[in-house]
Amino acid sequence: MPIPPFTIDGILPPYVGIDGPGGAPNDMSPYVASVPEVVATLATTEERKDILRGWLQHRAQLRALGFSRGFQWLDGSFVEQKDPKDLDVVTFLYRPAHILGPQQLGHVMAANLGLFSRAPVKQNFKLDAFFLDLNGDPRALVNSTRYYLGLFSHRRVDDLWKGMLEVSLDSADDVAALAALGQPLAPVNQVGVP
Repeated sequence: MPIPPFTIDGILPPYVGIDGPGGAPNDMSPYVASVPEVVATLATTEERKDILRGWLQHRAQLRALGFSRGFQWLDGSFVEQKDPKDLDVVTFLYRPAHILGPQQLGHVMAANLGLFSRAPVKQNFKLDAFFLDLNGDPRALVNSTRYYLGLFSHRRVDDLWKGMLEVSLDSADDVAALAALGQPLAPVNQVGVP
């Protein structure tokens, strides 16, 4: 299913179709989208293109560290019909094979604060980034997912229920999407890999 159009309120709808919120899973947020769909649909201004370039560069650097499996929820004002300052991204990561447990994951994240710490990621990539470990404790994962779903599925100003997008992390389309945005993929340094 393609990314649904914005509603009259300027948001992605929380669901589509005649069956309402209890309908088919594909008719409910988060809507599964490809990287080219995100770029084609949401790269409508130079500011948005710049934010998308940062998102794609960040994804490339995560993959360079071995984080190539998982998915991302794209949300916040970027998936609304307005001029955003950043893109809110919740990244659900599977640990690479060389990162065996949560302690080792913590070491890798601490060695790569430019990719995992909220302030530097916002400054360098224009992302408000959050991360969830899909190999972690199931109860903590469900609780964190519940939190982010509640936080990002409603517009803060008026609590209007809204939709989000879901994009696979292991996309081969990122390089072409960056080219479509007018920027080649920058070389990636593998700093902090144990």
